[in-house]
Amino acid sequence: MIKRTLNQAYETSSWERVSYEPDEELAALNAKIEADPENAGLWMEKGLVLAKNSLYREAGECYARAIAIEPFNGILYRHWAHRMLSQWRFEDACAGFALAARLIPDNWDVWYHLGLSYFLLGQYKKAAEAYQRCLELSTREDELIAVCDWYYMTELRLGDRAAAEKLLDNIHEDFDPGDNTAYFRRLLMYKGIVKPEEVLPEDIHSLDPLQLITMGFGLSNYYYYNGEEEKSNEVLDMILKAGDESEFYSAFGYLAAKVDKKNRSGK
Repeated sequence: MIKRTLNQAYETSSWERVSYEPDEELAALNAKIEADPENAGLWMEKGLVLAKNSLYREAGECYARAIAIEPFNGILYRHWAHRMLSQWRFEDACAGFALAARLIPDNWDVWYHLGLSYFLLGQYKKAAEAYQRCLELSTREDELIAVCDWYYMTELRLGDRAAAEKLLDNIHEDFDPGDNTAYFRRLLMYKGIVKPEEVLPEDIHSLDPLQLITMGFGLSNYYYYNGEEEKSNEVLDMILKAGDESEFYSAFGYLAAKVDKKNRSGK
């Protein structure tokens, strides 16, 4: 199977289909679906495999098929909405996560991604409400790290620096960030433990593009809300270049950087 590239993504091709050869995993799923086409779980599995290979539109169609079979299964809306995010369809994503929140209200992932959807739409008050619920559902250190990072940035955009700073009380230096090391480093910067100029290494080419995008967006946001717009814009451009030249054009930091770039340019 092949992965979709940025040149086949939203801005250049409206997510037209690409041809690909099914691998063994997908071929086996196709055979199971042919034998049991009303099995929503199989359609969801197929969507997960397609998404793993950056075939987000096709994955979304699989989740839609699953929803048609089980329209009150909240986890299906959660995955469908995530794939809408990957296609930069933020309004659709928001609608999907909002439905999922009604159906599976104790699902941490749903509230986290609903908050992100509102953030990308510039609806920061609603984003803060979603992140607050997500914070209440957080039971692990890596979950606290992820939600506090985006919640912190949301409160800054609402102009409430005191509320943003209060969120940092949830974060401690001895936390185990798990996969959220980039978010954790951003939070340590917000707390004043890491200096802004230390967030990214001098040789940025030594960083994995995803780490550069993720840490970079927090740094850009930090600079902007501390009156250093020129530095913020420089980091934004760095993020966009990293996303454009890699497969990480659906990374959350890249999506948010695209929104900020558009808003600041007035276009």
